[in-house]
Amino acid sequence: MSAAPQVKDSAKFAIEIVKGPHQGLKMSFSKASVSIGRGPENDIVLSSDPRVSRQHAEIKLRGSAEFVIVNLSQKNFILVNGQSVQSELLTNESVIQIGDSEIRFHVELPAAATASTPAVNPLGGFNSSIPVSTPTPAFTPPAQPPAFQQSRPMPTMPPPSMPPAQPMAGAYGGYQPPPSHGPAPTMGGPVGSSGGLLQNPKVRFYGIIGILVLGGWFLFSPSNKKNAKDPNAIRTSVISMQDVADAEKRSQELLTVKKEKYDSIQYRRAQENFIKGFRDFQQGQYARAREAFQVVLNLDPDNELAKRYFHLSKIKFDELVKFNMIQGNRYREKKNWRMCQSNYSNVMTMLQHRKDDPSYKEAKQFYEECTLNLEGRF
Repeated sequence: MSAAPQVKDSAKFAIEIVKGPHQGLKMSFSKASVSIGRGPENDIVLSSDPRVSRQHAEIKLRGSAEFVIVNLSQKNFILVNGQSVQSELLTNESVIQIGDSEIRFHVELPAAATASTPAVNPLGGFNSSIPVSTPTPAFTPPAQPPAFQQSRPMPTMPPPSMPPAQPMAGAYGGYQPPPSHGPAPTMGGPVGSSGGLLQNPKVRFYGIIGILVLGGWFLFSPSNKKNAKDPNAIRTSVISMQDVADAEKRSQELLTVKKEKYDSIQYRRAQENFIKGFRDFQQGQYARAREAFQVVLNLDPDNELAKRYFHLSKIKFDELVKFNMIQGNRYREKKNWRMCQSNYSNVMTMLQHRKDDPSYKEAKQFYEECTLNLEGRF
């Protein structure tokens, strides 16, 4: 059998975004490596989260059933269950925070593990060899020893010192002898059988795994350490040398890509236009600032600062147009024709490339009215 089906059967997980711009997104994976980031090339794309890097993190399969998350970003962080990490082992229901997004991690158990779940025996123990839907055959009590049979009186009532063993039918049709007679039934198997719960190899395997997990938790628990652990410290107890090497390799690749980007002519032109737009924004020239930031976005679509100041320039521009319109209307009502002419002229100048705008048409009409009154034609 090839390795791919084994990975598919034994290493499945699902994610659910419970907070952030992509809240409600659910995805399932059955692959050994899943990337997370803002770029479209990732398996989990968080394009609407501005605090997520283009290639932020990677969830990797380690061994046959362990998943590790590795931080690939140089400037942004990852929190796992509220603690900042660089690389961390994920468990079922772990909460991963990347940027403004919180992701809940679910491990899907393989079908074989679900099918072999031990059933609870109502006779007092776990029975891993009895299917839940199939009743067990009735128990036949063993024959009494010859010596006991010879000494037992013939009357139907047994001696007072030896109460009769009454068969007790359980939920599966089994037999339960009185507590005072013979050894107790074996836990986990049919009553009277030589096997039991510990005879099942799968149960032994999961038992050993459980003991190892509890032992590891006890050893690495903060309560067993002499010095209290800093909650803000980066946990590196589960980082392997291979994880560190892979993270360094990815980091070098990202640095190479960034260096090529920063050395390009296109990036330098974007920076020049950004400085120009920012200077116009500070001077109140919001129309020219919008044009400069639009050039930046054409050259560098991922420039978050250019997106922000382009949006702010538009808001400031609209507010300035509205302010001049309000001032012009006030002066027109007071018959201050010179001042209303000046305010309406400002609106027409600001909207000279948008002559179909309703504000432009209204300002032009009132401007002509103020001009006629100023010249004394009315």
